[in-house]
Amino acid sequence: MTSDVPTGLAFVNPAETQDTYRTCLWAAPGSGKSVAAASAPAPILVLSADRPSAYKYARKHHAGKEIREVRYVNSNTLSEVYKYLAAADCDIRTVVIDPVSNIIDRLRDEAPIAGDGPDHQWVNRKFLGFVVELRKFDVNVVLVAHEKLNDGKHGDNKLYPSMGGATLINKLLAEMDFVAHIEQHVPEDGDPTWVGQVQPRGNLVCKDGTDALDARVEANLTWWFDTATAALAVETPDELPFDEKSGGPK
Repeated sequence: MTSDVPTGLAFVNPAETQDTYRTCLWAAPGSGKSVAAASAPAPILVLSADRPSAYKYARKHHAGKEIREVRYVNSNTLSEVYKYLAAADCDIRTVVIDPVSNIIDRLRDEAPIAGDGPDHQWVNRKFLGFVVELRKFDVNVVLVAHEKLNDGKHGDNKLYPSMGGATLINKLLAEMDFVAHIEQHVPEDGDPTWVGQVQPRGNLVCKDGTDALDARVEANLTWWFDTATAALAVETPDELPFDEKSGGPK
């Protein structure tokens, strides 16, 4: 039965398939986070606030993959990345931000003064707003972070991705489909491998918002995304529960 009531609501088609994902990879320095991030679908745009040589090993490990690396300078860099992605001929499939904590620190240097220090709310709005705005583009987003032990006076003694204060961390994690702790394994003979812990373990804060992966999986983001898309696919019903033209119920 078609509704005669006009509506400005944007109804969601339950048969639509998600094919881009938001991921946070975190671990101690030198654990292979950048190598894991570069396993995402290419072309990859890396917004790097790390040392200049940070992606040399990742490029070697993923030889032949197109990785375009740009340096983070200041908050204007976020605007420039947005404009680059908005270009009609942009073919980027994944945006990597590495590491988040360095960008947060530099934003604090730019922030207006509030009381005795930088305006942390300004910093949070600037960075979170950028991450949220990336929803407008058909790209995967990968946040790369070091680890942070929450052992303060009101801490829970859990390890979190280091991405600013507790408020910003929680808001960024809510944006993510996957939050994975990256671990490197070096066999006695053979090449190193990287594994992502995507289910909470011990004091590790992890997440699989798609419920598509095992607790520990090879750190291959392209495979993660393909697996999640297949797991979340909805069979198209013979008759949709709403009218696609008007957006109202049938």
